[in-house]
Amino acid sequence: MTPRARYLLQALLALGLGAACAADATAADVALKAPPAPLPVGFSWTGFYAGVHVGYGTGDGNAARVDPSALPALFPGVNKLTSTSSAPFALGVGQSGWLGGLQAGYNWQSGHLVAGVEADISAAGIGGRASGSYAFRPVFLVGDFDNYTGTVTVTQDIDYLGTLRGRLGYASHNWLFYATGGLAWAHVKARLDSSHVRLTNNFPIPGLPGALDGHASASGYNLGYAVGGGGEWAFAPHWSFKAEYLYLNLGRQLSLSIPATSLAASDIELHTFRIGLNRQFAP
Repeated sequence: MTPRARYLLQALLALGLGAACAADATAADVALKAPPAPLPVGFSWTGFYAGVHVGYGTGDGNAARVDPSALPALFPGVNKLTSTSSAPFALGVGQSGWLGGLQAGYNWQSGHLVAGVEADISAAGIGGRASGSYAFRPVFLVGDFDNYTGTVTVTQDIDYLGTLRGRLGYASHNWLFYATGGLAWAHVKARLDSSHVRLTNNFPIPGLPGALDGHASASGYNLGYAVGGGGEWAFAPHWSFKAEYLYLNLGRQLSLSIPATSLAASDIELHTFRIGLNRQFAP
């Protein structure tokens, strides 16, 4: 081989080696800057999961019936009340507030069909309060006496609640849409309070107005049912975000009564909206 041919061969080898090194460096740089790989096509919802949630609940509480005309029966000799505001009226309470807690469950997936069971428990600040006033003038056997005013307050609260539900849904890769239903329970509280004030200083009736004041309360666990639906999105191999609506019927609350006011037992209903974060575990 002539010296000139040997020189050309060496130059070609050097150029090839340099191009190969540049290609390797470019590939490595692209690999470092590439976005994370998407979830595999065979992503499965099967397995245990647990997580946290926060939300909001709202609903109508029970309505109290206030009837000032019932007051004369408490005092002999008082045969009627004279006032334009002594007619019966209703005092309704709207309940609303926050909730937050934990959930856990298990899913089984077959094709696009996903079935599962979930339990959750929430601390809550769901409640409401309403007040109403009335004025009255007792008529005694010998004539009119002092003017009085009365104020009634109704308070209803739910401080924690939970559900145990089945879930049935449709999965498409890392999305899951489902319907759900099952048992619901809650710790509920209710209270009635009334206070009365004498407005004039004519001829006071002994025992009034303090004897007209009333206080009654009840609390306990209510059992009912929950139905609703939601969606879940797996944004990473073991993590998912959920949004859910649940209607809760928590059964009847105990009835309460005080002078001139009664709170009848009726169903407690709530509409709750929740968002949550779940961590999936291997089946």
